[in-house]
Amino acid sequence: MRITYIIIGLLVFSAFLTMLVSQDPQRSAALTQAYRDAAFTGETREIVLAVLALGIGGFIVYLTMTRR
Repeated sequence: MRITYIIIGLLVFSAFLTMLVSQDPQRSAALTQAYRDAAFTGETREIVLAVLALGIGGFIVYLTMTRR
């Protein structure tokens, strides 16, 4: 089986689940609350963004220095 068909199948399945969850108010509310609980807030968010920026910057410098 080709990987393209697997990816398309997963996208269709994800869209189906999204429609299923969004039609049920209780599941939708629970999902919204889960997203809020999982989100970074305040200072933690700033620290995570700074670490991500440093990681991406370090990777770019690494690629720049090692490629010739």
